[in-house]
Amino acid sequence: MLDAVFSVCSYLMFMFIPATATAMLNESAPTLGVSPDQVTRLTEALSTVTAPQFMLLIAVECLMFAGVLLMLWKLNQIGFHLYTIGQLLNICILNFVIGGEMAMNFDSIITVIFLIIIYAMQLRYMHRLEKSDETPMETEDHTEDSSL
Repeated sequence: MLDAVFSVCSYLMFMFIPATATAMLNESAPTLGVSPDQVTRLTEALSTVTAPQFMLLIAVECLMFAGVLLMLWKLNQIGFHLYTIGQLLNICILNFVIGGEMAMNFDSIITVIFLIIIYAMQLRYMHRLEKSDETPMETEDHTEDSSL
């Protein structure tokens, strides 16, 4: 769940202030255990992503975040479906729309599929998003009884 928030922040930074984001990544690379070569490859890959592609990635991350909130916090099955759709869209966007260095490797795709299967096994404990059973209050007949 925090990954979605971090991804959205990263995408926004690389979309609007790429020079600052690159500088921040270069400064924090030793702390994160990332080599300068990896930082260079990542910044080059992110520089090829266009603003509409970043917006698409942000929308998918928000969809996954909403799905996780509904699934884990409210125990709604619709959250699982939103999360699954978001993950599959993320795989398609990163591999087929953007591609290149941004493409997901095989291990990442297997991890996503594994998580979807694990969450699917828990669907029986989640409830469906149902309409309220309450009926609107019927209006009472306030006409006076003329038989008195």
